[in-house]
Amino acid sequence: MSKINVLSGHLLRSPLVWGGALAFCFFALIHGGVITNANVIRYLAGHWVEYVETAMFCVGLSALAIKCLDVEAQRRRIDEELLAPVPEGGQEPAEAPALVASLPGEDEPASSGYLVTRLREGLDLVVRTGSAEGLGDHLKYLSDLDATRAAQSYGLVRFVIWAVPIMGFLGTVIGITEAIAQLSPTQLENISGVVAGLGVAFDTTATALALSMVLMFVQFIVDRREQALLGDVDSIAWAALAGRFQSLEGGDGTALAVARLGEAVGRGSAQLLEAQEQSWRSLESAAGASIERVFQESADRLQVSLSQSLDETLGRWTDSLVQAHAHLSSTREDRWARAADSLSMAMKTFEQHQRTLAGQAELLTRVVDATHNVAALERSLESNLAALADSGRFEETLATLSAAVQLLAARAQDVAVEPRRVDLQGAHRVGKAA
Repeated sequence: MSKINVLSGHLLRSPLVWGGALAFCFFALIHGGVITNANVIRYLAGHWVEYVETAMFCVGLSALAIKCLDVEAQRRRIDEELLAPVPEGGQEPAEAPALVASLPGEDEPASSGYLVTRLREGLDLVVRTGSAEGLGDHLKYLSDLDATRAAQSYGLVRFVIWAVPIMGFLGTVIGITEAIAQLSPTQLENISGVVAGLGVAFDTTATALALSMVLMFVQFIVDRREQALLGDVDSIAWAALAGRFQSLEGGDGTALAVARLGEAVGRGSAQLLEAQEQSWRSLESAAGASIERVFQESADRLQVSLSQSLDETLGRWTDSLVQAHAHLSSTREDRWARAADSLSMAMKTFEQHQRTLAGQAELLTRVVDATHNVAALERSLESNLAALADSGRFEETLATLSAAVQLLAARAQDVAVEPRRVDLQGAHRVGKAA
């Protein structure tokens, strides 16, 4: 629970807060003109002493109201079944923690009641001692303790009941003092000031006595209700816890002696078991340390062996890789040399082909030139044939043409064997001469 919740809970249950708020509202109604009764104003708000008496009465009344509400709320919850019924043959004291856990938690509103507190404290004795011996006496002690706490809870109310009459007596003293101060030997006829002072004295005393009586009566009623609640709590707690747990108490003390002996034997056995457990733990720790040392040595030896094996294996692998790299390098160099030789041979062959192609191109050029010369020769022959036809020597011309053709055929064969320029102009001239 947070501090803010705790503080708010205390403020909501504080009689000073509620009493101050009640007194403030009452005096606000008087000064606001809502309450106009002359006797109420005279006896409750006629003097500053009466203001104090009324405020104190409101605080005491608020404390009794809060107490009454708490008591009535507990009386409404007193019939709730907080613990399971007592089984036949009773319960083992070892089951007390489970019973404590079944009670309402600290966060629940019912956890602060007399009954829940009584049951929890009674079971707490069984949990702490491990037996139910002395539970009845403890319940009686808890009953007296709750009665004492209930009486102490009325401390503020008893203080207010004591202080209110004291304030009334203080008002009496103040009123008489004012009356005596107003009394003058030279003005005995004017005694209005003396009467007013005596009125204050008697009014404050009457108010204090009346308010004290009211508080005492209300306290008596609330206290009777709380005492009845405590009686019911005693009965329910006794019925719920007395006889619930198996007890070893007997009339002649034999069972108690046997139980004490059993407890002593049990404690001795527990000590022996604890010593045995400690020896086993020490042996286990020593064995664990030895095993750990053996494993550590084995691990070191295994690590050294693995390191040596790995070093040897890696050395062999390194040598193999170096040899493979050298072999690959030499093979690659041989391949590059052969490739260079092949490339140089291919270049030489390409140059030969290029020279052959150049010769063939030159031959083709000569053939083309010869073809051009043949075309010119044909044109010359046509012109000569036309001239011969005109001159009437056609047959002689045919013979001459035949001889020229044979001569051209012979020259063409010579050009195919050894290229050389054909002198067509000379042939033409010979043809013409023929």
